[in-house]
Amino acid sequence: MRKFENWTIAYRRRIGDRTLLDDTASPFVCIPNTWRYWCADPHILENDGKTYIFAELYDRILCRGVIGYCMLAEDGVTPWRVVLNMPFHLSYPHILQRGNDVYMIPESYVANEIAVYRAVSFPDRWEKVHVLKADFCAVDTTVFSAGNRTYAFTFRFVHDTEQLMLYAADDEGFAEDGVCLASGDPQMRPAGHIIRSDGSLYRPAQDCSESYGCALNLYRIESLDPYGETLFAKIKPEMIQSDLGRIADGIHTYNVSEHWEVLDLKGYETDLLFYIMRPIWFIWRRVKKLFCR
Repeated sequence: MRKFENWTIAYRRRIGDRTLLDDTASPFVCIPNTWRYWCADPHILENDGKTYIFAELYDRILCRGVIGYCMLAEDGVTPWRVVLNMPFHLSYPHILQRGNDVYMIPESYVANEIAVYRAVSFPDRWEKVHVLKADFCAVDTTVFSAGNRTYAFTFRFVHDTEQLMLYAADDEGFAEDGVCLASGDPQMRPAGHIIRSDGSLYRPAQDCSESYGCALNLYRIESLDPYGETLFAKIKPEMIQSDLGRIADGIHTYNVSEHWEVLDLKGYETDLLFYIMRPIWFIWRRVKKLFCR
């Protein structure tokens, strides 16, 4: 039977200030996927003494992503809970906290926009409050502040070319003109929040040069104006220790909070649910279309 790509999220407690920048030996603990969803693109937030992991939950029945979260504690995690479900694919729930408000910028390239959602009642209820960029096909938007300015990386699709873009940003949206930092380079796509360590900034990026998410690149930002970065480290799946039970086939998102680290690991497995539910879903759509004319 055909094997399908799937992802699993793993976490570990930080040892002091250490991250993947200087620690690949400490093991990660995997969060089991559910019968319906596999999970990827973890983003983490410590809020009011609690730790939340937000992620793409890929619905294996509907074949699209939704956004969900679980809570992390010393003795494990709570079950995943869906909090944002649209009629199009969602992933990469980039989480930002501004004062008492929490915002999310999920990947929604199918909707051809970069939109901001605000937590009406954190962490379960979210509402769309602003469109940062309309008529704009891009993924994995990542916002960060340096000095007194706010910036955003995003990975834009233009015809058959992928471009890593850097924009100045504010509450109203992105500056009209961004800077194209790379074009057609499969090693540059954003892969998580900017990491601050020893006075330097590091940018996680997906390395898709050999396959999707074949490694994680960590670039040190040397300057912002003009922008410059150098490759500091390449984290390959075989370098990650975990209880997954095998060597992962990929890694493509990594995030850090004050006390925790999270990442995702790729694998391949036979998906019986696909063979059982996809025909049922196909018939249901045909019946619904027939009676909704």
